[in-house]
Amino acid sequence: MTKEQRRMRMNGMIVAVLGIVLAVTTWIPLYPLAKLFLNLAHWPFSSAAATLDPTGRLMLAIGGGLTAGFGAMMWAVSSEVMPVAPDAGRKVILYSALTWFSIDSAFSVVAGSPFNAALNLIFLALMLGSIDFKNRLAAV
Repeated sequence: MTKEQRRMRMNGMIVAVLGIVLAVTTWIPLYPLAKLFLNLAHWPFSSAAATLDPTGRLMLAIGGGLTAGFGAMMWAVSSEVMPVAPDAGRKVILYSALTWFSIDSAFSVVAGSPFNAALNLIFLALMLGSIDFKNRLAAV
């Protein structure tokens, strides 16, 4: 396993765990963890609701599931695709990450939460930080 694959696995695991944590916060006793994130995303602090209605909890569950799925995809690409087609593996991660980042960030601004776009940079760094762009510029 290459260094790039190890980074992709580790970063994928981090993304997946963060997604699971986000989804788990739909359980009402754990909502304070979600409220912390929502307060950051809705900068300035204290603008997140004290509790979420069923629709808000559903959105956390969906967002957490998609985030965990993205992390699992990174793990699978590093394990299954990179050994046989590293250029294709890099492109899968690059295109997926840029598509997610562009849409999520743009519509976070539209929704009135521009700071979420800044928070998205953390996830983008995890997603793209594992790619070895120097390797024949294969990811472009």
